[in-house]
Amino acid sequence: MTVKRSMTVTHTPAKPGAMMRQSAVVRGTGHGWMDRERAFVAEVHPGKIRVETDPYAPLEAARRDNLERIAGRVRASSRMPRVCLYALSVGGQEPRHSLVAVRQSWQVGVGQSYSDHHGTTDPLVRPGWCTVRQQIRAGYADGVVVITPFVISPHASEYKQQLEWFAEHFGFIAVVAPDAEVGRR
Repeated sequence: MTVKRSMTVTHTPAKPGAMMRQSAVVRGTGHGWMDRERAFVAEVHPGKIRVETDPYAPLEAARRDNLERIAGRVRASSRMPRVCLYALSVGGQEPRHSLVAVRQSWQVGVGQSYSDHHGTTDPLVRPGWCTVRQQIRAGYADGVVVITPFVISPHASEYKQQLEWFAEHFGFIAVVAPDAEVGRR
C-alpha cells in the first residue's frame, strides 16, 4: 500500500494580495510533481536521452553500513572477521582475492573459497552461493568477499534480497578488488 501525504502551506508574501502555495509529497511514493513530469516527458519524447539512477547505489550504501556494523561488532569481541571467498568462475578457477581479504584483517579459513560456473543468474540455485549462506547461518563465517556485486546477481532485486538475508543473519558482504599482481598469477 502506498501512502501519499500532501500538505498545502500558505505563506505571507512580500506584496499584499499575492499568495504563494507549496505542496509537499512524501519522497519515494512516486507521486510527486517531478515524478509525474518525468513520466510525461518520457511519454511525449520517447527518443530523448535520459539519465537513469543507478539501482545499485542505495544498495551499496546499505551493504557498506551493514559491513561496518557487523565487522565492528566482531572486532569488538577481540577477533578478526572470518570470511568466505566467492566468485563466478570460467573453467573452475578459484577466487583470487584472498590477499586483499588478509590485508583487511579478515580471516579466510582453509577451504572457504567457493565458486559457481558463470551463467546462472539466480544466486539461490547456485551450489557455491548456497554453501556460503550455510557457512554464515551456521556461524562458521561472518561474511563473504566478492569482487563485484554482479557476482551475486546482475539483477538489483535479487542482490537486495541477498543483502537483506545477510543482514538478518548477522553476516556481511564485502566487495573488494583484487590486486594487479594477484590477477597476473
